[in-house]
Amino acid sequence: MCSSAQPSILAGYVVFFLLFWGTRSLVGAYTRTCPAPCACFGDLVDCSRLKKGQIPKSLPEWTVQLDLSHNKLQVLHSALFSKLRHLNEIKLSHNELNSVPDLGQYASNITTLVLANNRLSKIAMEQLGPFLALETLDLSNNHIAEIKAGSFPALPLKNLFLNNNRIASLEPGCFTNLSSSLQVLRLNRNRLSSIPAKIFQLPNLQHLELSRNRVRRVEGLTFHGLQALRSLKMQRNGLSRLMDGAFWGLSNMEVLQLDHNNLTEVSKGWLYGLLTLQQLHLGHNAISRIRPDAWEFCQKLSELNLSSNHLSRLEESSFIGLSLLDELRIGNNRVSFIADGAFRGLSSLQTL
Repeated sequence: MCSSAQPSILAGYVVFFLLFWGTRSLVGAYTRTCPAPCACFGDLVDCSRLKKGQIPKSLPEWTVQLDLSHNKLQVLHSALFSKLRHLNEIKLSHNELNSVPDLGQYASNITTLVLANNRLSKIAMEQLGPFLALETLDLSNNHIAEIKAGSFPALPLKNLFLNNNRIASLEPGCFTNLSSSLQVLRLNRNRLSSIPAKIFQLPNLQHLELSRNRVRRVEGLTFHGLQALRSLKMQRNGLSRLMDGAFWGLSNMEVLQLDHNNLTEVSKGWLYGLLTLQQLHLGHNAISRIRPDAWEFCQKLSELNLSSNHLSRLEESSFIGLSLLDELRIGNNRVSFIADGAFRGLSSLQTL
């Protein structure tokens, strides 16, 4: 009985031996080595904030996300990326790059490229051309002075961040090649003094930010072509005139932020066409008058901020038509007269 059991025991040892070493081989095959002095977390290789000359000469092939920010890099050689077939996100912020770097043959796989806080002075089509899958591009805090027609190649870009540059002009057609995909455009803290009418022919754009520029006047049809836009921010521009139909075409707009400007009145002329507007922020302006028919096109408003203005009178017609208004802010004005029935019709009001 013992002799017959010995082959079974021996076979068991053989199976265990094969499984053990086979498992070790598999583990060895998938072991990921992190290049010194970088740190690795999952698919991320973090080579940020290294001392000069410490950038590795090669990076692991399995890299999906790569952080090379805060390294004072002036040039990048494409050879560094020659094996990174899985790379789809790269952060190069806070360096000293003068142009979009050549990231080699696998640049076509990258979906997120962050080049904020560098020294780029222009946007060049030939430099962005290889990024065929790019969805998010951050060029904030650079030295870009203008956006020309043809600056961008045809890319599937969804998010474009150009905050805090020196952009003073937008050439007609500058965003044409992004019209089929762009959803978010940020142009805050630039030097725009005017916005050419119909410059934004971006039918899929949902969020546009133009705060802290130098726009004093908005002409009619300026934003025509943005039929999907849901929010527009134009705070701190020094705006004093909104012409009739300034926001015509924004039929899906929900949020309009115009705080900290120099507007003097609310009229239906510049509110014309904002049929779906829910939030209107007009705090910190110089508004002294609300025209009787001002809200004719904005009767879906749920939030209205008129605080810190120059209102001295609230007439019976001041808020007529705003039956869905939930929140009204009119603090820090100069109100000395409130007409009987000034708040009549505000049947949904919760906060005053």
